[in-house]
Amino acid sequence: MPIKDTRFSDEKGKVLMLGNEAVVRGCLEAGVSYASQYPGTPTSDIGEYFHQILRENPEAKEYLVHHWAVNEAVATSACAGAAWTGCRSLNPMKHVGLNVASDALSVIALNGPNPGAMVILVGADPGSLGSHQEQNERFYTWMLHLPCFEPHTPQECKDFTKLAFELSEKYDTVFEVRTSTRSAHSRGYVELGPIKRGKAKGEFIRNIPKFNSLPPHAINNHVRLYERIEKIREIILELGVNKIIPGENKIGIITSGMPFGYTMEALDQLGLDDVPVLKLGMIYPLNYEEISNFLNSLEKVIIIEELEPFLEVKVSEIAHHNKLNVQMIGQEYFPKYNEYSTGLIATSLAKIFDKTPSEQMTNAIEYFNSYKEIVPARFPTFCAGCPERATLYSILKATNQLENTVICGDIGCYVMSFFPPQECSDLVICMSGGISAAIGMSTKSDQKIVAMIGDSTFFHTGMAPLAEAVGYNSNVLLIIFENSWTAMTGHQDDVLRYLINRGFSIENICKALGVPWLRIEDSYNPKKLTKSIEEALQEKGLKVIILKRECGLQAHRWRMSQIRDLEAQGQKVQEITYYISGCQVCHECSRILSCPAIRRTEIDGRETMQIDEDRCIRCGVCYQICPNGAIHKSVIHALATEVPFREI
Repeated sequence: MPIKDTRFSDEKGKVLMLGNEAVVRGCLEAGVSYASQYPGTPTSDIGEYFHQILRENPEAKEYLVHHWAVNEAVATSACAGAAWTGCRSLNPMKHVGLNVASDALSVIALNGPNPGAMVILVGADPGSLGSHQEQNERFYTWMLHLPCFEPHTPQECKDFTKLAFELSEKYDTVFEVRTSTRSAHSRGYVELGPIKRGKAKGEFIRNIPKFNSLPPHAINNHVRLYERIEKIREIILELGVNKIIPGENKIGIITSGMPFGYTMEALDQLGLDDVPVLKLGMIYPLNYEEISNFLNSLEKVIIIEELEPFLEVKVSEIAHHNKLNVQMIGQEYFPKYNEYSTGLIATSLAKIFDKTPSEQMTNAIEYFNSYKEIVPARFPTFCAGCPERATLYSILKATNQLENTVICGDIGCYVMSFFPPQECSDLVICMSGGISAAIGMSTKSDQKIVAMIGDSTFFHTGMAPLAEAVGYNSNVLLIIFENSWTAMTGHQDDVLRYLINRGFSIENICKALGVPWLRIEDSYNPKKLTKSIEEALQEKGLKVIILKRECGLQAHRWRMSQIRDLEAQGQKVQEITYYISGCQVCHECSRILSCPAIRRTEIDGRETMQIDEDRCIRCGVCYQICPNGAIHKSVIHALATEVPFREI
């Protein structure tokens, strides 16, 4: 019997939590009763923890709801709707998800969340550790007027989340809590507090000037929003979220979030124990008095922040307004890209303070960098048996290794298709950006244009560009991966799964939109798929191929569970294995299909390929595509029960 995670039910004590877990705990202590999000790293697991709570504490279902939304714009508006009934709602998203949500959020911020409260949780990703870019979304806080907390530790993740809800409700303002990939997934001790039961039901009270931001109400709401921001600015000192580490040095530091931790470690390594540091827990708005008082006794101030100079610009503005003669040091010493580290900050601070790095620090940096040589670099790759990998093989074959062909990629596992050895993607923009780019490209190029999109991305924002492609009969081949899971972010049991269980059909949507050329194919039948792609590229106008094959990981898990159940009942099942014999090392399987379950080895002094049985999921694609018949199939207990992959 699984052990219940009491960290989400106990009301006192100190427990270890990840930043994301602490955010959820903060929601429970704040009385949140509704959360909605589209999964995206580094915030996906916030939803997973909510669902864990609902599984382990059935009584919570009486008041707590978590929805996996179709996209961020839907999630944001849904959270606003819940807040407008008097409930408290959380809206997590990753940094690029804020782009999708911003259209709705720009109006919701004007309206305000009262009578309830609304907090957005944005997971930034300096270094693009799990994203296609490292956009500095902090500028949205200024543009949309979103007071923003930036926690450094899991304890702050909990405390700031809880405080954000209190202030959101008090000041009728949407608040933001900004984490990063590091702070979301760093672990630390969290002091637990009482859990507050959220509202089971609320009631919407009609208020046309508040909820209808059209002239003249839009302007009035804009004025009111500025008034609220100024009230919040005034109380920042009372909140205690900003901290000053005192020092007598005439050079000070202003920083926030994860860079604060790196900064303190760097100062310690350099022996700089007299440097005053202002650690900002709230990065927008800033309290003018607090900043000017900190700057007043300094000759120079160093702004340490990841990505573009957001704080540097705002602090410089305050210094200029108050006619403070203090030199700003920031972007000329600290890069505006990639995530920071203690070594990077220590190196920059050593230059600023004219300090020679200690031998210990130099050795630590050299030791860290030495692992770049020890640990072999490798590209991210698809799982063994991934149907998308098999599809890329068919695309390469059908186009003679992409001869006169452009592949418009998209966001999903297939984003990895541009890596060697396939190199089967020419561009990536955003969710559904592939088909949108393909529409424009096809009007101005005679090249063969292929676009790819997954079922979750299709559902997210893909139907609108498909409708446009139909309307203009764009000369594009769209390949839709229908693997029945939001696979890239961790197979969430999201709205896509609910719709699939109700008979949701991408095929029917394509027919309803009027797609003129439509085929249903199987990635695990590569020769037939290759032929269909060849036929499609000979046709003019829009063509769509839907590939119905479940995510390889989930398909393998399901199949193995079925086999275990049958064996537990005493039944014999077929055992299928694939092995290589007589290999001519043509590398069709390793460099074109590039399955990670196949590797080059040497047997009896002869170079050959070999299948790793522990990685192979028995999809059989390599068996079908081997041009020399060197991959063989063996069936043990051939007359016993066959357990194939499930159909979708």
